[in-house]
Amino acid sequence: MAERTETPTPGQPRDVSISMSRINLLALPFALLTLLLAGTPFVLVHGWSAVGESVHRFLHPGIAFPVLLCGFVLHELIHGAAWAYFGAKPLTVMQFGINWTALAPFAHCPEPLEAGAYRLGAAAPGVLLGLVPVIIATWTGPSWLLFAGLLFLVAAAGDFLILWVMRKVPSHFLVQDHPSRAGCLVFEPDHPEKPAA
Repeated sequence: MAERTETPTPGQPRDVSISMSRINLLALPFALLTLLLAGTPFVLVHGWSAVGESVHRFLHPGIAFPVLLCGFVLHELIHGAAWAYFGAKPLTVMQFGINWTALAPFAHCPEPLEAGAYRLGAAAPGVLLGLVPVIIATWTGPSWLLFAGLLFLVAAAGDFLILWVMRKVPSHFLVQDHPSRAGCLVFEPDHPEKPAA
């Protein structure tokens, strides 16, 4: 995956990240797999015709544009809010903007968090904007929520890849969101075993 897991010099964080251009490339097959896994239950319950009906409802001019616009903004706000909440940080610490090189909006936490809190913040938009609407649509039947949820799951493919890149980082280690790559800097303690509660 061309991920970077450099061995640091003493006192330096370990880089566990992947380039933005690389993650955009890898996100495509990952997104297709996500669509297959998330969409299959709906098809099994409601059939292919219900998928077409859901897409048709989503493409209504009064739904598609505002949902996409609000959704992509909310995606980054949810990252920041989740990192602030689970990492016990003020929301004002979070930084938001657009990476023009990768043509992607971003949320960035410049302060270290426990890896567990970082993972929750990374996963939160995909769960709230993607998985939850797909589950609701699968339960209730054809709805614009299905297609919206699938789109936002695809949009979260990069976030899920970050979780994969840092899969070996213990949850109690401190990590810092990488300033320019997808992933984080890992601060390894002198005694890496988890402290007793």
